[in-house]
Amino acid sequence: MQAKKLALLLLLPCLCAAEGLPLFADNETLDLTFEFPLNTIIRKADDRPVVEAKVHYTDETGAAVTVDMTMTTRGKSRLEYCKFPPLSANFKNQQRKGTLFEGQKKLKIGTLCRSGSSFERYLVQEYSIYRAFNVLTDQSFRVRLINATYRDSEGKKSDMVAKAYFIESEDELTDRLGMQKKDISIINPDQLEPQHASLFALFQYLVANTDWSTLKGPGDDSCCHNGKLVTPPGSNNGWLVIPYDFDQAGIINTKYSLPAEGLGIKSVRQRVYRGRCMHLDQLDATVALFNSRRKEIEDALVPEALAGKYGDASLRYIDEFYRVINDPLQREQRIENRCLGGGGD
Repeated sequence: MQAKKLALLLLLPCLCAAEGLPLFADNETLDLTFEFPLNTIIRKADDRPVVEAKVHYTDETGAAVTVDMTMTTRGKSRLEYCKFPPLSANFKNQQRKGTLFEGQKKLKIGTLCRSGSSFERYLVQEYSIYRAFNVLTDQSFRVRLINATYRDSEGKKSDMVAKAYFIESEDELTDRLGMQKKDISIINPDQLEPQHASLFALFQYLVANTDWSTLKGPGDDSCCHNGKLVTPPGSNNGWLVIPYDFDQAGIINTKYSLPAEGLGIKSVRQRVYRGRCMHLDQLDATVALFNSRRKEIEDALVPEALAGKYGDASLRYIDEFYRVINDPLQREQRIENRCLGGGGD
């Protein structure tokens, strides 16, 4: 019992700043202008062009700041579907010191996939899922919301204004956690840190996301699918898979989302528990954490920007989850009896 309490405490969010790095030190929305050749990025997105770019902002003293970088496109399915691609920014060393981007090298940017209120909601909700996982554990990717202006450096297109968000880099994540990245094709489930694995699975059940694997990557890619594998230095166990990429989650229910194959469900709104049977002994502690953090989780998943019918629908969807995990019969039928054994995923 004492070990479980210790594991639970280790998963609670860290209240400290981000090891002196300013970008993720708070959650205030940033006003940024990205300047690069928009036509090249949009029309040649599939080719992953690398273009010269700048980011402009006004610092806390009112001074204008410009940082040079390169910009390229990223992603797989969204790169094919979206009119405006997800982006990756690579900052130039000499430009970062003393700015908001000090210590940063390469950052993913979540962007508005297409125009329209539905896609604006999708972006806010995916950002909110990252924030909700931050509520549960510091062993998670941090994010920072942006009011982004995209300016064409060639002067051929008008400014584009949209919400976006930065995702914490893998290097910053591993430095902050005292971990290291691990490049391996397939892992054994008994190598995973049990409490974090239990938390990961129940969180994915909360948001109804089935588009992940904690054992292997898609196709020939390294482990893991929509999760970054990080490990304690020199250790063959206690490994963590840090989740990312939640656009297939049922709580968002995008127009393009599809249920994962082989699960026997017809809609992404149907929850399926995909945690490991070997981690069920952690479930009591995990449920207790979810219950103790319920208000913070709801506040993260349903921010003011989702007020109205979508916010109300999300709260009802969250409430369904809590009814399941706190009803012994439903928990047994929908979670404990649906756990995965062996090494399959």
